[in-house]
Amino acid sequence: MRLRFLIAFGPTQEPIDPVRFISNHSTGVMGRSLVAAAKKRGHRVESVECPKRAQTARELDRLMWGLLPKSDVLVMAAAVADVRPSKVSGTKIKKNELRGVRFVKNPDILAHLAKRKKRGQVFVGFGLESGNLAKNGAAKMRRKNLELIVLQKVTKKNKPFGKKAIDATLMDREGKTAVCRSVTKDKLAGILVRQAEEIFASKNRD
Repeated sequence: MRLRFLIAFGPTQEPIDPVRFISNHSTGVMGRSLVAAAKKRGHRVESVECPKRAQTARELDRLMWGLLPKSDVLVMAAAVADVRPSKVSGTKIKKNELRGVRFVKNPDILAHLAKRKKRGQVFVGFGLESGNLAKNGAAKMRRKNLELIVLQKVTKKNKPFGKKAIDATLMDREGKTAVCRSVTKDKLAGILVRQAEEIFASKNRD
């Protein structure tokens, strides 16, 4: 079974002025592992790396909206900035004027894409939480119409970024969870690709 994977990963960047932007600590390592794992399994992969292919949340939203109909499995591993400046200055803002920068919410890309989800498609998402993983994960599953979510705990001492092994909890639509302790992102990517295959086969069974 050869599927079409659409995988978005990496951090978005929201410009403040020609010098500064808002972003996050995402490195894109998980996404690159997912791309490699899906290709290794023989699937066709459309990869969207941020900020190279889509810098801002709105650019990513528009791009993914156009690509989604051609995919069987969407894996949304991109770390999207929650807010953006209400206006982008064309000149560098003086240091003492930065406090006057106002922010507005960015679109919830997965929730938006869920409106265009076709029967049989599989959506996989990621969630970083500091607590209540199960409760917050279940809420995200419903809001974004996911089949599978990968939950990771993030605190001041526990930062699951980069190439190091991580702890991850996988949750499906029925609320069943599987905990992966100290797993490499390459191994986790392989697990996710195989689970996506199984979910797709189950949803599209005659």
